[in-house]
Amino acid sequence: MKWFSKILTAIAAVNMILAPVAQAAANWTEKEKAQLAQYRDFLEPMGYTLYVDKESKKAQVFDKTTKKLAMEIPFGEEKQLRKFSPKSINKMMLDEMVRIKNASKASLSHTVRNLPTESAMFFVAMGAVVAGQLITNYSQNPVAMQQHIQHQLSPMGVFGFFTFMYSQGLTSNLLSTYIKNPKFHHMIPYLGMTVGAFLQTYLSSIASDPNVKACAKVMMGGKVSQKDTAAGVEEDPCGKAYEYLVIQKKIWEYAPGIASMLISSGAAALGQALLTKVVLRVTGVDIAVWLTPGTMQVKGLRLLIVKGLQISAFVALDMWFNRHVTFAWKNIFDGADFHDMNRDMVNHVNTLKTAKWNGSTDNLKHEMKHFHQKMMDWRMINMSEVYEAHHNWSEALKSLTSMFNSSYSFYNDFVNEIRNARFNESQIQPLLRTAPLNGVTPLDMAEGREDLYLTHPQFIEGMQLDTVAEAAIKAEALMKSDKTKYLYPAEKKAINGIIAKLSTGDRDQIGKGLLELNNNMRIAAQNVSSSQNYFRVMNEIRSYMGSPDPSLEVGRGFGQAYEKAPSTAEALAGTSYYRQVGLFKTPKITDFLVMQMICGPDVEANGKVVKTPKIAGAHTGFPSVFLPPTLANQNDEFDPCFGIKADAPVERIYNWPVRAASGKNYKGFVEYLVHEARDNAVGSKEESAFPAWWTAKTESQMQKAFGEFSKSYDEIVVKMVRKMYNNERSSFNRGPMANGIINAVFQEERVYLALLQEMLQPSAKFDLKFENLLKNAPTHAALKAVEGEFFALNNLLKKIEVKNIEGREVIQSPLENYQLEEQVTKIQTALAGVSTLLGVGDATEGAVVTLNKQQRDIAVQALEQLQSLAQEVMMYGSMANAVSWDKIRNIKRLNAEQGQFQNEIQAKIAQMRGMAMPGKN
Repeated sequence: MKWFSKILTAIAAVNMILAPVAQAAANWTEKEKAQLAQYRDFLEPMGYTLYVDKESKKAQVFDKTTKKLAMEIPFGEEKQLRKFSPKSINKMMLDEMVRIKNASKASLSHTVRNLPTESAMFFVAMGAVVAGQLITNYSQNPVAMQQHIQHQLSPMGVFGFFTFMYSQGLTSNLLSTYIKNPKFHHMIPYLGMTVGAFLQTYLSSIASDPNVKACAKVMMGGKVSQKDTAAGVEEDPCGKAYEYLVIQKKIWEYAPGIASMLISSGAAALGQALLTKVVLRVTGVDIAVWLTPGTMQVKGLRLLIVKGLQISAFVALDMWFNRHVTFAWKNIFDGADFHDMNRDMVNHVNTLKTAKWNGSTDNLKHEMKHFHQKMMDWRMINMSEVYEAHHNWSEALKSLTSMFNSSYSFYNDFVNEIRNARFNESQIQPLLRTAPLNGVTPLDMAEGREDLYLTHPQFIEGMQLDTVAEAAIKAEALMKSDKTKYLYPAEKKAINGIIAKLSTGDRDQIGKGLLELNNNMRIAAQNVSSSQNYFRVMNEIRSYMGSPDPSLEVGRGFGQAYEKAPSTAEALAGTSYYRQVGLFKTPKITDFLVMQMICGPDVEANGKVVKTPKIAGAHTGFPSVFLPPTLANQNDEFDPCFGIKADAPVERIYNWPVRAASGKNYKGFVEYLVHEARDNAVGSKEESAFPAWWTAKTESQMQKAFGEFSKSYDEIVVKMVRKMYNNERSSFNRGPMANGIINAVFQEERVYLALLQEMLQPSAKFDLKFENLLKNAPTHAALKAVEGEFFALNNLLKKIEVKNIEGREVIQSPLENYQLEEQVTKIQTALAGVSTLLGVGDATEGAVVTLNKQQRDIAVQALEQLQSLAQEVMMYGSMANAVSWDKIRNIKRLNAEQGQFQNEIQAKIAQMRGMAMPGKN
């Protein structure tokens, strides 16, 4: 870089010396001529010749070898050049820094001071945009309002908004300083919002690279530390950051978003310029005066409304422009990238062929991976609206289906235990047991036997008692050590009392001792008058046994064991639920489900288990929820279900006094359900009625709800089908790849098949043109078989048809998800046949060619990417069926398999319960 610095120095020097005499070139002094000669001598060794053109008032620098003009240096006026003397430049920079500092300080102060108010304004403004979208395009995002609220109230949402407000305020302040023409002032807020939105959206993504952060640190005067180096920071972090952002085109990814924001700014500003005199005046002044008397309040409300409208306009326009701008941008630039990929891939293959495949395949493998990722992104951008909507619908239905499935699993097993207790089917009756040793680690229990918590609680208790016995011995030794020297007498007495209970070997006494231990620890942690070691000693004793949490209430242990046993815990994992039902707290999902058996909707009295939030019949942007139904006797009502105070701990669910309509009294709701749960849901000794009852009374409501959902989701599937089979190229597309999804799939497929054919039937020169892929089918029989299976998969997707019924486009399809899965299996089988022929499969015989390692690597990668492509195509069918209740549950197949499966499970449980296990009743 030194030579470049020298040239710039020479240019500056020539300009400075020639400038004062530009107007009197003929009267140069000898000193000035000598200086000019000195500059010529400076440039000569570097290969340049300096020539002064007096008439044109410029100096010209020519390359001595080529005689071509390298640069021109126009003479400058002395007065103008003095403005850019080092002293003047330094003063200008200081003035600008003061101006920026003041703008930054003002923006920061304003943002911090007004963050609550402006957050509320932003919340309302964005909410208005979301509400408008729900009215005009509900099918695109049925949970838009929930997403909006969750994001705005999250820590990241608040910080992001702070970044937005601070950066847009700073930008607006600086622009106001430089833009003096009032005609352009209406643009300033929107340009500020563009900067703010960019930083809010992309700052974390840019800063995620360690070299970018390290570069910022170095520029601020810091140094790269060893910790930075260990985190992957290079010696030259700024150079690496430049490579990451510019060479690797990371910053290029943000270009469509920036372009969209700038377009939105211009459109919003133009709209404001046209409507300010009417709309904003009426909204900001007239309504404010009508609502709020007083000058300050009127100004504040006007500012709030005007700024809110500006943000709403900017956000709403950007949401609309972004998809269109991104689509056009990607088609223009990403589309053109495929030409380069085509050229590079062909060159890499032919280079390897020339070297008889003995060279490095790293470039070709990287190119193949990049091509596959680029093609997935290409299809995604051409179907972005569908992908986005599918994701939103998946989120909307996730909690609904998750709670339905979890409820069925727990209810079904719970009802089986009711039948077990009612009809005395087994000596082990978990719903009528306490669990005083809950949380105690079983001594020497082998890993993988956690299901015994549920199936053989007595066996587990035997090992837990052994753990407690050892803990009691350790605790007695602890009490004789120096750790207890400074305990108060009352504290020693309390601990010794607990140890005495632990030493009895009686499960109920041990449970009381563990409960006392937990209570004393809780009090000691909050009581400053306790001795320092009191809590520590008790905590050490507790640690000997694991995490004891005794349940002395009848029936509660079943839910706790259900959540511990892997075979049943999986059915509850990840399900969201309410932490309170009626009066009672429900910290665990099994507590919630037990209370729903008491307080849930009565499906036999037309109670609704699917709740979809609506206002005046309009969707509110929140997901539907599933409320598990009641199993309580129809004649019983429970006042605690309607309580609004959260003052009943979870233990009270299991010991609450319950009086049934039958006149019988029970201790806790589990004991009540054992004896009073409705017979038509429980069944008889011979057969459980629950599966049929659930299907008829509960699942039927889910089917109906999904039928309603599908009416909105059909709009998305209609768009998907049309984009999949679109045969027209976008006018923005500058590349060889089709915009239609299926055509693009077969283009990618044939690239891999062409590479595989090159392995099976080598050509003199590999030739492949992406634009001709759909015209050139594979010729090898095994590869034709693979493509035939891809065609069969496509034919399945064609069963998804768009019909016009009663003026509304609807989807009609007999396609089942399991059919897609079976067809993908057939593709995998065909690919396995190709791998055998190439000698890269599991089969040891059958290869028709001998490949070296480099060829094998390329063949394996092509086969793997074909499998990935098949999975992607299958996903399109799954997306079409995503809101069909029967299809997402594979009802046709399940009906045939469910009975057999349940019979096998029940037989295994009965068999396990019949095994002789040590322990107590």
